[in-house]
Amino acid sequence: MVKEVRITAHQIAAMLGVSQPTVSRALRGDKKVSETTRARIVALANELNYSVDHNALRLRTQQTNSIALVILCRRGENKANINPFYLSLLGCIAASASERGYNLIISFQDSPDNFFANYTGSRQADGLIVIGSGQNVEGWQFFGEYARRETPMICWGASKEDLISVKSDNVQGARLAIDHLLQSGCKQIAYIGPTNSEQPQFQDRLTTYMDEMANKAMQPICPPLPENAVREDQGYAAVKGLIHDKIAFDSLFCANDFIALGAMRALDEHSIVIGKDVRVIGFDGIATGAYAQPPLTTIEQDYVQAGEMLVEALIAVFNGETPSTTPVPVKLLRRGTA
Repeated sequence: MVKEVRITAHQIAAMLGVSQPTVSRALRGDKKVSETTRARIVALANELNYSVDHNALRLRTQQTNSIALVILCRRGENKANINPFYLSLLGCIAASASERGYNLIISFQDSPDNFFANYTGSRQADGLIVIGSGQNVEGWQFFGEYARRETPMICWGASKEDLISVKSDNVQGARLAIDHLLQSGCKQIAYIGPTNSEQPQFQDRLTTYMDEMANKAMQPICPPLPENAVREDQGYAAVKGLIHDKIAFDSLFCANDFIALGAMRALDEHSIVIGKDVRVIGFDGIATGAYAQPPLTTIEQDYVQAGEMLVEALIAVFNGETPSTTPVPVKLLRRGTA
């Protein structure tokens, strides 16, 4: 039997007149390699049936070529009920990691019983990305403490200053929403969202709302939200409270789409015509909003770019570079509610 000869990255490099590290980076999807060079390398590797020896690569580089993605849930939350915003972000992170040659390890965590961050020490991953519910204060405290151990970690919208965090342009998003309501003739805009949250996205959205109301000499309307309730129930209860207390409002700027969907349910129960009697704008751009009645107008975040920025930021940390935390762009997605 003739023993099959295994082609090496050094041989591919010699054939194409490039360095062996360039071949390795190209096959990992490193964007520092030009698209033309990468295409030549990938084409020849496929032609020669070359595949990376991952065991040898791990031994040589002491890297796993894996990224851990932790999704923080509310304590005891049914995983099927997780905010679809995070599931969409998960998909975009997975796609971005794959394009750059990294495997993704996904973990859903909700309490001290299952909190885990030592992926690097256990050689499961080279670093981790943390996203998820700001209502899980214990979880963010846990990862905040772990970040001090110099574990490569990037977060989405984290409240802890010691966590490197990427977030959307919440200030611009809030301005887009409020400007649209003002241009539509609204004069009594209520903010439906957390008013004491540690999450930067809610802080930014509330602060911008308050600033815009002050600039227009308009009275802010910020009803309280029930604590420890799911976001949809918070939106529902807040609007029910406004109606019960006979507080006049002609529009709602909701801090996220689930809060907006709950608010719409309360309006509907009181026969208030959404989009006519009261205009509603959410924030996030989750797919569910398109199927509401009427379809929800929202501030849509760029999920694809968010996923790419999170992965790129973590890779920068791997390389000892300063990660980019430029806010992810947003846009007004106008539908039937405003």
